[in-house]
Amino acid sequence: MMKKKYSLILLFLPFQIFSQQNTTVDGSVIDAVTGEELAFVNVFFQGKNIGTSTDLKGDFHLETLWASDEINISFIGYRTQILKVETGKKNRYKILLVPDAISLEESVVRPKRIRYRKKDNPAVALMQKVIENKKHNRIEAHDYYEYESYEKLEFALDNIKPDLKEKKSLRNFKFMFNYVDTSKLNGKPYLPIFIKETVSDRYYRKSPETSREIIKATKMSGFNKYFDQAGLSSYLELLFNNVDIYSNDIEMLNQHFVSPLSNIASTFYKFYLLDTVDIDGIRCSNVTFLPHNPADWGFNGNIYITTDSTYAVKKIHLKILKKINMNFIDDLSLIQEFDKVENTWILSKNEINIDFSLFDNSHGIYGKRAVTYKNFIFDTPRPDSEYKGAEKKIRLADSDAKPAEFWQYARHEPLNKNEQGIYDMLDTLNNVKQFRNVMDFIMIMSTGYIEFKKFDFGPVNALYSYNEIEGNRFRIGGKTSANLHPKIFFETFLAYGVKDKKFKYSGALTYSFKKKKYHQWEYPMNMLTFSYEYNTKILGQELNYSTGDNFLLSFNRGKVDKMVYDKNIRLQYDLETGNGWGFQTAFSHIEREAAGALAFENSVNAGLNKAGNFSISEFGVSIRFAPNEQFYQSKHYRATMTKKEPVITLSHVAGIKNLFGSDYNYQKTVVSARKRFWISSFGFVDAFARAGKIWGIVPFPLLFIHTANQTYSYHLQSYNMMNFFEFASDKYVEINLAYNLQGLLFNRIPLLKKAKWREVITFKAVWGGLDNKNLPVNNLSLFKFPVNDKGETTMFTLSKKPYMEGSAGIDNIFRFLRIDLVWRMSYRNNPNIDKLGVRFRFHVNF
Repeated sequence: MMKKKYSLILLFLPFQIFSQQNTTVDGSVIDAVTGEELAFVNVFFQGKNIGTSTDLKGDFHLETLWASDEINISFIGYRTQILKVETGKKNRYKILLVPDAISLEESVVRPKRIRYRKKDNPAVALMQKVIENKKHNRIEAHDYYEYESYEKLEFALDNIKPDLKEKKSLRNFKFMFNYVDTSKLNGKPYLPIFIKETVSDRYYRKSPETSREIIKATKMSGFNKYFDQAGLSSYLELLFNNVDIYSNDIEMLNQHFVSPLSNIASTFYKFYLLDTVDIDGIRCSNVTFLPHNPADWGFNGNIYITTDSTYAVKKIHLKILKKINMNFIDDLSLIQEFDKVENTWILSKNEINIDFSLFDNSHGIYGKRAVTYKNFIFDTPRPDSEYKGAEKKIRLADSDAKPAEFWQYARHEPLNKNEQGIYDMLDTLNNVKQFRNVMDFIMIMSTGYIEFKKFDFGPVNALYSYNEIEGNRFRIGGKTSANLHPKIFFETFLAYGVKDKKFKYSGALTYSFKKKKYHQWEYPMNMLTFSYEYNTKILGQELNYSTGDNFLLSFNRGKVDKMVYDKNIRLQYDLETGNGWGFQTAFSHIEREAAGALAFENSVNAGLNKAGNFSISEFGVSIRFAPNEQFYQSKHYRATMTKKEPVITLSHVAGIKNLFGSDYNYQKTVVSARKRFWISSFGFVDAFARAGKIWGIVPFPLLFIHTANQTYSYHLQSYNMMNFFEFASDKYVEINLAYNLQGLLFNRIPLLKKAKWREVITFKAVWGGLDNKNLPVNNLSLFKFPVNDKGETTMFTLSKKPYMEGSAGIDNIFRFLRIDLVWRMSYRNNPNIDKLGVRFRFHVNF
């Protein structure tokens, strides 16, 4: 997921070099008679679709490249004013609005700067009625329903100025400027670069509750060559999630916002009743709202509620405030309209517009998602078989291969002229060499691989690394793609350590039982892999690093001088059923040799006997259940995008003595579960739990060596103040809790809320133990625990108490950085440990 976000961010960079002068207008609006500040006054550039409204203090701020030379200030019950503006400069006004002498026919509650009260507030009372009746007004009030949806998703470069096409660096792209259009969100000119259309059937059953989306057809153009279509579609669906305004939380941009129709809305939002209006011939009350704290995860906007006894939502317009603790979003607008069909209020229009930018006042990305709905059927059940299965979304096999004739009748509305031209324009763009070079560079930076026609070289971040065993390590490697063969894949690397003077190498041959577009791990997997590898390894770190020679792992605290050389022959079968279940079976034979300061030696016959190395042969099986998991799948990796659904895994390994010279018999079982819990406006908690048990007598290299981290980066699943090889168990239970407050506290501190920092608190603990039969002091045939250069034992058991550590961190520093102060709570007297440390982590959040 993080790599995907970085690749999207890199798309902005070629367009950040063209800076232009903004027009800024700041000011306040007050009542000319009473002197009171006026909230919700409309302020916009005359003749432009660029504007804002005043806050509760009557203040406003406008800044744009596309200003006119006048601003319009209007508010119901007051005379409209039009003021001159100096374009390209900073302007500030104190505006006095004169009350209109003509009395209004409609009753209006005018929000002025007085103390806000919930009690006796007609808007709050009205919203409470809406919340009480929402279960009757939702389409889910029916036992069954189904409909067809047509979705159109577009992305474009915005802030496109006419003279931009005269830039010498863009001379090969002049044809693109024929497609410039104007944003409905903020009036900025934009240039389309991506379009995606989807036609789906959706159906629902109340009891037992089941919802399904059958994706019948998708059509996409833009960066198909560079991004996997299914993976990109999943990521975009996450950004532009289907919004249910009747829910307590609204999920969008992989974040949760408090809905104005939430059960806690009256404590989170301020509501004001403005007036009554007609919408499509239906009389509605117009209620405006905004969060008590403008930096919190909420919206401002207007909601139009029918004045009859149903208290149904006819229309809602949601926007975000400029002060919200959010990254890369300049503007956001959601409009939903509802129509009554067969006495049911159904969503008839759903449009989301988002303006993304990497830096303030720079070129950015304008995104728009518009969905229409038709062919509603109520209370007609489908066969039970169509409701079964864990997956909520099913993509038909030929969904991305529909002919042009299909789309002519499948679209709910025809494409306009600019939209029709996007497909041709983007096809032409992909033939421009300069564009291909820029995109190739972006893909190398974001994925780590240099792509050739049939072979991908990389990862480039592993070309060089350093550790105390190998010294300077150099590596080359790569893998074949489906362009060579759609079912057969080969992956390899060759590395050399200058200090240990040893070559390390790997080769893996995979046969996929299903044809692939790019690489073998495309979802769903059904493949058989045979591999042979000779490489270094830090025991207990299998869960952390996709490649142990990543350059960033070269920087460590303390000594990292205990490793092993593993020679591993492995046969593995992977199967994903497509409905949330995954299975893996494998056989491995490993020859393991101690490296560096690590020694495999025992005390048989009161002497010191070095074993040198040992062998194991083991069969393993694992089961993974991840219902409705969403992930981004690129050509080179696959990453889970959301954690709201639980993920449960169960694995068991059996070591068999004397099989191919194996030295040990044992059984090993591990079970784990993880889930994200959202707490509405209070942030979210990521919870992870795992337990394991070993049956049999085994030396310490085969025990559970608990996952430590001796780098200076913060690892989510590791114990960041634990040393490598510090604790070992043959049975354990661990928990990992991370509470992300999303700015809950900092948003209320005047000097900090502008920085948009976010708080993170974590707690990790592991309870473990070691049977007497697996203690070297009781069983002299077992390898002795590792020692340091002073002869002190550096590996311990957890039989007395759990290992615990906690951290308090600040996230979202400069939008990319998280810094944690981590403290060790137990086993603080072990040798060569740090009790307190500062760790950092780079990642991207909205």
